[in-house]
Amino acid sequence: MSIYQKLRARLNRAGIHPSTRRGQNFLLDGNQLRFITETGRVGPRDVILEVGPGSGFLTRRLAKSGGLVLGVELDHGLLPLAQEETAGLPNVFYYEGDILAGKNRLNPEVVARLEELLALKNKALADEGKAETAVLKSVSNLPYSAGTPFVMNALASPLPWELGVFLLQLEVAERMVAPPGGKNYGALSIATALGSDSAIERTVGPRSFWPPPKVESAVIVVHFKPVGERMALPWYELRAVTNAVFGSRRKILKNALKGLFPDRDIAAMLTALGISPDCRGETMTPEQFLRIAQEVAADKDGATRK
Repeated sequence: MSIYQKLRARLNRAGIHPSTRRGQNFLLDGNQLRFITETGRVGPRDVILEVGPGSGFLTRRLAKSGGLVLGVELDHGLLPLAQEETAGLPNVFYYEGDILAGKNRLNPEVVARLEELLALKNKALADEGKAETAVLKSVSNLPYSAGTPFVMNALASPLPWELGVFLLQLEVAERMVAPPGGKNYGALSIATALGSDSAIERTVGPRSFWPPPKVESAVIVVHFKPVGERMALPWYELRAVTNAVFGSRRKILKNALKGLFPDRDIAAMLTALGISPDCRGETMTPEQFLRIAQEVAADKDGATRK
């Protein structure tokens, strides 16, 4: 029985139809599943988060590494499919619910579960007399609706991520790695550049999925920067700056920032930061956005002390 036939039989038995609203497109190409697993370099030290396990086909491959796998599935109807596919594997765990808690953070219950699994893996390694520590990764065929918010919040999370391998919409992957000046450059590009070193590894056509999406997909590899370095970034303020700038793309920078600096000479501030007050956001580097976000944070800190 092919992967497609196996999936259709399970879905029919459960009376389930894939939800386009939730971006449910099942990856059925064995070569792509193998590539994603191998690109994730999964091994026995790993704690692996899989967002949207769906059929469980990728979950089972990840579990063969010997690491601990946590699948987070929002769809109550789909969860039994993944559980059936991974039955008998003691290193696979599931959480039924949303990976996100609103737009701006990961679900704290999922974060707590990952921290528990990291502690469990570290204890197991210590009991084996190994000096190595657990490695946190996320390897996922991300539902299209969750791709951008999950990546943004993972980058800003204090979890000690090391590696992410994500299959997501090609447009989203291109926005993640877009340089300044292009049409795809925006808030996601800036967050990705500041919090990671990332690259698209390959594109994946619609025929690798069922039902086939209307767009191309891509596998992107995200090498997260060390947690201490990431958490030193003013993520909240950075989000505010990018929202202000890219929410008013036609405005020059000094005008787009008026709401964030109501009592400052914005042109003088930007000049002091080495940024042209008359430029537009798409021409600015991620580091320039960071400098402005740090000014927002400094203003808040000054107001708090007063």
